[in-house]
Amino acid sequence: MRILGVNLSNNGSICLLNDGEIELYLEAERLTRKKRDYNCTKLFGLVKDVDKIAISDACWSQNKKKSLISAKNIATLKRKFPNAERYDFRDRHHLTHAACGFYNSEFEEAAVIVVDSSGSNFEEGDECETIMHVKRGRRFHWKVLHKRYNTEDDYGVGLQFDLVSEKCNWGRQEAGKVMGLAPYGDYIEGHYMSSSMENAAATVQKDWEDRAVELVKIASEKCNNIVLTGGCFLNVVVNYKLLKEFPDLNFYVDPISFDGGTAIGAAYIIHHNPKIKSF
Repeated sequence: MRILGVNLSNNGSICLLNDGEIELYLEAERLTRKKRDYNCTKLFGLVKDVDKIAISDACWSQNKKKSLISAKNIATLKRKFPNAERYDFRDRHHLTHAACGFYNSEFEEAAVIVVDSSGSNFEEGDECETIMHVKRGRRFHWKVLHKRYNTEDDYGVGLQFDLVSEKCNWGRQEAGKVMGLAPYGDYIEGHYMSSSMENAAATVQKDWEDRAVELVKIASEKCNNIVLTGGCFLNVVVNYKLLKEFPDLNFYVDPISFDGGTAIGAAYIIHHNPKIKSF
C-alpha cells in the first residue's frame, strides 16, 4: 500500500509511505527556495503509483492567496492521481501532529502533547493545545484528555510568540529568534507587550516554560511515556527544562514537530487506522 501524505500548511511537504515505512519526505522550500513555502505543486511529480492520499493543513482563514494555492494543489492531486482514495484531515491539524510524533516514537502507549500557534478552527476557536492518550493497535481509542483554543480573551503561548516576533519586526513566524532574544530581557508581570522587545521575549519564554511543566503534569497522570510535538516544542530550552524537571518520565521529542511533519502524520493515520474518540 502506497500512501501519499500532503501538508498544505507552513513548510508544505509530502511523505510517501510504502507499506508503513517512509520512502520519501520532502518540503516544498527545497525545490522552490522559498522559506516555509506551502505550495507543494512541484513535489507531486516526484511520486508515482499512489493508492491513497491524506491531506493536512492548518487554519488560514485570513489569507486568500493561501486558500487559492491550496485549492490549486488539491486540483493538481486529483488530476495526477485520479484513482487514489483521498482522505481530508485539514480540520484535524493537531491529530496529524500527534500521529507523526507517536508513530515515529518507539512507544506502544503514550500521552501526546501538541502545542502550536494555531491549528484547526473549531466553534470554540483555533486549537492551540491538545493532550491525547494513545495506544498502538486498531482496537484502542485515541482519547483527548485536554484541549485549549485561542480566543479573543485568551491567547495560547504559540500565538503569544507570534505576537512578540511581530513586535520585533520579524514577522509572525520567527519564534526561534524570540527564544534567542529571551536571555537578554527580564520577566514582566502584566502587560509585557508594552515593554521592550527583550523583556517581551523573556516573559513569553518563561511563560512557556511554566506552561509546559503544567501540561506534562496533566499528561503524566495518564502515562509515563510522553510525546512532545507541535511547533512550540522546537523550543530546546523548554525541552531541556522538562527533561530535568521530570527525570522519571520517558520523553520522545518529535524532530519534525513543525507543520511539515503533519504530512507524515496524515499518512500514518491512514496506514494504522486508529479509532479516534472525542476529538
